[in-house]
Amino acid sequence: MARELYLFRGGPEESRREFSDRILAELAGRVLPRDAGPCKVSVTCEDPPALSVIPFRRDTAALVTLEDDGSERGEEGGESRERDAGLRWLPVLSDVEGLAGAYRARCAFPVSYDRDWADGQPTPGAGMLTLFRRRRGIDAATFIRRWHEGHTPLSLRIHPLWNYVRNVVEAAPLEGSPWFDGIVEEHCRRREDLLCPVRFFGGLWRMPVNMVRVYADIKGFIDYSSIETYLVTEIHLRG
Repeated sequence: MARELYLFRGGPEESRREFSDRILAELAGRVLPRDAGPCKVSVTCEDPPALSVIPFRRDTAALVTLEDDGSERGEEGGESRERDAGLRWLPVLSDVEGLAGAYRARCAFPVSYDRDWADGQPTPGAGMLTLFRRRRGIDAATFIRRWHEGHTPLSLRIHPLWNYVRNVVEAAPLEGSPWFDGIVEEHCRRREDLLCPVRFFGGLWRMPVNMVRVYADIKGFIDYSSIETYLVTEIHLRG
């Protein structure tokens, strides 16, 4: 499934509440009135824990996900990178303050919840947004294989994930967009499943070994210095 992803960053004087309210208001005013498909945002609404084994960043960010219906792309090859990216929503969102990146991605759902809450209501539990680049020295095919066939099954065995959205970035047409090879959204049904390291890493006795396994696996295909991880609240504005 093709998707359009828009990364926003908050200003230095903007509180988390001000930032999240502003992004939600912009989407309500610009996207929702238009004839479009699903619209979702994952946004930093609250401070991450002061102490955590997960390296949560403390700055503000939001990832807006919109469906890509391919309406801006022709069926024949040879289009420009911008046209091939098919960013239908970029003209709508390009002047929103804090837009840091725009991407076309191919997404998959290794595990997915059945949503039974209303549009506009926060998803229960707690979410984690992670952006990263491929490790230097490995090719794209090896990166995808290590990620999809190795790390994803490992994550599902160890972590109590309720929803896992795996976005493989294909293009970043907006000039100045920082490049990420992967953008992942993970969600746990209960907050403690994500924020309690014992629960997140499989129990008291398994936690130390599982933490080492996960870290070693990540280092094998991801540029660890590129990882950005945020504690987020997910909101489906239109399902």
